[in-house]
Amino acid sequence: MEKQRVVISFTIISLLLLIGSITFQTFYERDPYRYYTGLGQNIDVAPDDSSVAFSYFLDGREAIYIANLDGSEVNRISEMTEGRSHSPNFSPDGKQLLFLTEDDHGIQTISVMNHDGSEAKQLKTEGLHVIDAVFEPDNETIYFIAMLASEVGMAEGETREAYDLFQVDRQSGQVVQLTDKDHFSMNDLSISADGEILYYSLFDRKEQPVAFSLAEKTETPVVQANEEMYSSVLSEDGTLVAYTAVSEESKNSSLFTYELYVKNIENTKTDQLTDLHTHVQSPVFFHKTDKIAFLQYQNWPEVPEQNQLMTVSLSGDDEPETVELDLPASSENNFIPVTIEFLLSEKAIAVYYVLFFVGLILIAQRKSGKVYLPSFVSLGLSILFFVGSFVIGALTNPWYGIWLAMVAITMFICSLFLVLLSFILQRFSRRS
Repeated sequence: MEKQRVVISFTIISLLLLIGSITFQTFYERDPYRYYTGLGQNIDVAPDDSSVAFSYFLDGREAIYIANLDGSEVNRISEMTEGRSHSPNFSPDGKQLLFLTEDDHGIQTISVMNHDGSEAKQLKTEGLHVIDAVFEPDNETIYFIAMLASEVGMAEGETREAYDLFQVDRQSGQVVQLTDKDHFSMNDLSISADGEILYYSLFDRKEQPVAFSLAEKTETPVVQANEEMYSSVLSEDGTLVAYTAVSEESKNSSLFTYELYVKNIENTKTDQLTDLHTHVQSPVFFHKTDKIAFLQYQNWPEVPEQNQLMTVSLSGDDEPETVELDLPASSENNFIPVTIEFLLSEKAIAVYYVLFFVGLILIAQRKSGKVYLPSFVSLGLSILFFVGSFVIGALTNPWYGIWLAMVAITMFICSLFLVLLSFILQRFSRRS
């Protein structure tokens, strides 16, 4: 009798934890970087190749740092504000940097400061959400990619407008819209050395690097996108494009890995520069030497990202080198809130789901001997959810359907484990 009470209590507690975690995940907007300490997602190399700028999270607060390319003399140069600062970009003379700052609503604006962090100033881009920006060679104009701030957070199909190209005059603050194409995806902005061409990537079934002529206001493909190209960036002379793509050896695996490639635009010769078997992102050409700096996403595809700064020769003859940055360590003890979030996480939901059905299996074993019944119920629910994902995807947002399908697959895997457990329990009970 006492064992029965323990099993029932175990089952009820598992159910309460399951319901509580699902409720938490539904109504709480979890931020995986809330307590994170580590490198951000974007870097830039100074025009004289002497230093690198990057963003760094310190206990969840992201700011702009600068360091020598040997990893020494790391200095924070932006204020440690409540908003997150990231995506640094050097001016052509190296005396200034621009960066993006994200507020509590996810809206990003442009700020400019001197190389040492002094005289920081936010530019007026009211009503716009900026995702990328670069200096013009004369430093007086900044080009940027943005969409209406009012459209941020809207589901696909609900938005009226998307991304376009803009410019802002630093003296007058006047903002001019250069394109009106409402691109679904538009990123990786860079500029030619003469300031006449802007480069960025568009998405139309595949990532497509394009060149935008400021004189003619036209978009022209840089290369024919016969393959997937991500994080593409052009060299200053416009002859090479560096990008990341799924490696050949991972295309038939369950987890794609992304390596760094460089393509000669004139003869289309392509060289693979890395073989790290993780995820390479944010490549940046050096200016004076034939090298590329990039970030290695070491724990791909987990979040928060654990990035490592690396460099590699354009020849591909040498192994990539790690830049050991002398970064500040976390100074806060976030063990309790991090543990609570983990106990209410999506992974924990799967554990509570299994524990709840294990409790039902044990109860069924003692009550009726039908140990397979809870397992089959779980299998039935997973199939029902999977079928329902297609209905939900067709009637509402396709992403909701994809999310529900992923839930169904997880339930199915858990159900297979429960069936195995039921089999073991039945065999064990027969022997005893």
